[in-house]
Amino acid sequence: MNHEEYNFDCVVDRHHTCATKFEEMDAKFGRHDLLPFWIADMDFPAPPCIIEALRNRLNHTVLGYTTPPAEFWQSITGWLKRRHNWTVDESEITFMPGLKKGLSLCINYFTSPGDKVVIQPPVYHSFHTVIEGNNRRVVTNPLKLGADGRYSMDLEDLERLAEHEKPAMMLVCNPHNPIGLQWDADTLRRVAEICHRHGIVLVSDEIYADMMLAGRRHIPTASVSRLAEEITVTLGAPSKTFNIPGIVSAWAIVKSEKMRQPFFDWLSASEFNAPPIAAMVATEAAYNHGEEWLNQVLRYLQSNVDYARKFFDSELPQIRMFTPEASFAIWLDFRKLGLTEPELVDTLLGRARLALSEGCTFGEEGTGFMRMNIGVPRCVLTEGLTRLRDALCALPDTHIRQNTISQGQISFVKMHGLGNDFVYVDCLKRDIEHLSELAIEMSRRPTGIGSDGIIAILPSRKADCRMRIFNADGSEAQMCGNGIRCVAKYIFDNKIVAKNRITVETLSGLKIVEIHAGIDGLTDTVTVDMGVPKFIPSEIPVNFDGERMIEEAVTVGDADLTITAVSMGNPHGVVFVDNFDGDIVGTLGPQLETHAIWPEKANIEFVRVDAPDTLSMRAWERGAGETMACGTGACAAAAAAVATGRAQWPLTVRLIGGNLHIDCDSATGHILMTGPAVTVYTGTYYPSAATDTQEI
Repeated sequence: MNHEEYNFDCVVDRHHTCATKFEEMDAKFGRHDLLPFWIADMDFPAPPCIIEALRNRLNHTVLGYTTPPAEFWQSITGWLKRRHNWTVDESEITFMPGLKKGLSLCINYFTSPGDKVVIQPPVYHSFHTVIEGNNRRVVTNPLKLGADGRYSMDLEDLERLAEHEKPAMMLVCNPHNPIGLQWDADTLRRVAEICHRHGIVLVSDEIYADMMLAGRRHIPTASVSRLAEEITVTLGAPSKTFNIPGIVSAWAIVKSEKMRQPFFDWLSASEFNAPPIAAMVATEAAYNHGEEWLNQVLRYLQSNVDYARKFFDSELPQIRMFTPEASFAIWLDFRKLGLTEPELVDTLLGRARLALSEGCTFGEEGTGFMRMNIGVPRCVLTEGLTRLRDALCALPDTHIRQNTISQGQISFVKMHGLGNDFVYVDCLKRDIEHLSELAIEMSRRPTGIGSDGIIAILPSRKADCRMRIFNADGSEAQMCGNGIRCVAKYIFDNKIVAKNRITVETLSGLKIVEIHAGIDGLTDTVTVDMGVPKFIPSEIPVNFDGERMIEEAVTVGDADLTITAVSMGNPHGVVFVDNFDGDIVGTLGPQLETHAIWPEKANIEFVRVDAPDTLSMRAWERGAGETMACGTGACAAAAAAVATGRAQWPLTVRLIGGNLHIDCDSATGHILMTGPAVTVYTGTYYPSAATDTQEI
């Protein structure tokens, strides 16, 4: 083991070395006097073991045809086993002439011109260009940015795309570029399940796999399940890891023999998989002897991340920095500055003299963001951050200070659907922070407005509006059937839309709602397409080994119950009862909500069958307790009643707050829910100082 200490503080002058970050600066940014933080390579010298191996090979002056030795393949498979605990046979791996070229080769082999390929913006910009440049069509499954400040995959939308767009391939970035996320195994399993079910080839770009920060472990996409193995092509490389992208070397792993052999034969026919001398020598040296260098560089990168984190928190709190889990880049959110995209670019170039990667190049979802490469010596990073701070502080006050206004004056509307009441906040032209804390404060019935939570109505790029639901305890819910009817009423009655058929984006996907207006022209009732009820345990989610959890025994304290698990965009447990005596809801509801079978807790419905077309229901909602009505719960109860043979479509579900009409579209299997939406009053709320709410 090499215990040499490497010096990453040393600044290496890369001018006049054909370095892209300098040579293309004029063409890309229109000036040459910028401090470059844009292109994704590091400014650190490559590991000495690689330089030494290349020099030794060049001491032999014949550079003729070569064949990769067994040690070349063993260096890669040994690295994967040692570093990621992933066992790969030498027969399952082949050389690629660069990772982007590998993407292109996969697209050309596994798809046909005109085919659709799914990507998840904001994502590595070459995904888009390599698809369209090869005469294929891009289909986007944008990532979701949650209240907790983390991005996640929109798997509901991915399922919809797979079903309706019929893509031939999906490109997944794992770890993710530009955000630096390592996807968890469950997310990757669900992606693989969707792709396998719809015959989609899954190509996983894992070029940053070795660059995990803070001791995290990489999870190869193909390693998460047998289904993933059957459909995944994994692309990786030593180039980012050991800072040798100028030596073009990458590899592909295909576990499935059915996919692998014809693909590898196709590559061999044109010698795409024939590694040149430099690639073989550098790769083998890196994987066999470069591990200690990498461990040290990762520690240095983590210290740069920590330094940048502290700088933004103390000097530039209006810029949100997403802390990477992998890679040497940070993803920065500049949207609070109130600058247009051209103004932001002009500020960074003209005032700060910084070259960063513009967020919109990763997809329109990146508008207002920038990617900054921090794989540089600390003094260079310090200079860049200082320039950024000084440039932003020199902006007119309107751009910096307009984002923080008086704590007071949050306009709201109190609405309810069958007594399931929420405070609705219009965020279509403004942004309100700390919605979770605000929900707790506003929902208190003695000292706040009093509600089951708050619902924010926001703009959406793919629907008429978007809704976010925060329960009274501050937790965020994926979907609320009563809430979405009120959202539809709000945007229809306030003439934000001028049509009766509206789409609403939720955390459980896009929902279609139809307005039924009264004689006054205002919303009377609303029909919501609630989607298909899901009984597969992993999609609910519920911890159950069988294919469906229908009428399965669950013990709660001294009580033995039978529960049917179903998802209507959020998890539900349906318990059929003969009566509601003995405070069954208040006693068993909270115990069942938090039972170990639910990894994300669950809404609990206690249901009495009054007739084949009529149910009575009491709802205990996670994060809110007993409510007067629960729209998704009514749909779940109806689906469970039909699934167990207790009822048939259509049904009326009686709740404390009133009745809902539930039907099922026989052609699509979608649940259709119809019910009222009522406006109670409007007002202005003044948050406490502790909430620290900002309006933008």
